[in-house]
Amino acid sequence: MPHIQKIVWIGCLSAIAAFSAGCSNVTDSNVPGAKASPAQSATALPAAPTTAAPTASPTAESSPLPAAKSASLIQGEVPEYDGSGRSYLITGTELQAKYSADQSLPLAVFMPENMRRFEENGRTAWGTSDKENWISFRALNDGDSAKAGGDQPEIAGSDTALQQYKEYQGGYSDGNSRVDVFKIQAKGQVYQAEIRTTAEQRKELLPLFVNVLREVQYMKKQPPLVAGVFVQKPDVGKSKESRQMLKEVMNCLEAIVAHDKEKFLSTMQSPETGDYLLFFIENSTAYRFTELTYEGIAAEGTQRATFNVSYRFMTDEGYQADQSYGIYLLRNKQGEWKVANID
Repeated sequence: MPHIQKIVWIGCLSAIAAFSAGCSNVTDSNVPGAKASPAQSATALPAAPTTAAPTASPTAESSPLPAAKSASLIQGEVPEYDGSGRSYLITGTELQAKYSADQSLPLAVFMPENMRRFEENGRTAWGTSDKENWISFRALNDGDSAKAGGDQPEIAGSDTALQQYKEYQGGYSDGNSRVDVFKIQAKGQVYQAEIRTTAEQRKELLPLFVNVLREVQYMKKQPPLVAGVFVQKPDVGKSKESRQMLKEVMNCLEAIVAHDKEKFLSTMQSPETGDYLLFFIENSTAYRFTELTYEGIAAEGTQRATFNVSYRFMTDEGYQADQSYGIYLLRNKQGEWKVANID
């Protein structure tokens, strides 16, 4: 199936001696229409070499001898989102992650399934349901210092285990919690990332938050997509069966746009086919179909016909991309053409 799906190594914090964390790979896709087959399942990749950092308590406030900044969380600038998905493997447990966009900045994270998005200090944050542990971002202007900004405490002290990272700026205490500060860059704009963890949950959550930061993505905000079927009907001939064939395809596209499950299933060749393709319906994605072509029946006397469709989609998180599929129809025992696959 020609959807966008990448297998990507998500880095470890194995260099942090006080933490226990793992590597993770892409196990699913956020692209609508992505239904992985067994052959597309993720394959674990070997972990990248890491540089050991001095052993220290994860709650250390400062270090008299800062470690050399030998590693980067992000190579260069924050990458632009390509539609792929992520999961995290932390202490032997795999956490699925949902792509989740910042509500004001052109940034997004892969939010672990055990966390939620909320507003914190007027900014988008992702973290625990009690809102005590989170990660958030702010844009830095030219006049801003490398500190936390005018409305935040001054950075004083560093966490030894994090000092290996070039993006790390240090941190400060916040009651029973600690806020660690990082600087990253996307499309020429500098952003400050803040990770807040309580003393009780720091050892468990800091490695996860650092991996979330490692996988931050850039996504420019786009205006809402006008959904609908805006195709010119192709010439399929004048026979009754060719007209029925085209009508079935048009009904299928209209059902996808409307997320109409009943209508969608009525165009399917079998209940099993409908169940397999329901991922087109069971989402909140907006679809705009723009082109439909008829490839015809492969050979005289065969029972298979093919259409190609192009469209643009927009997810509920604001990601837009172009896609195309083949729509394959088979003639059933009643002589009607029905959708057998969309691939």
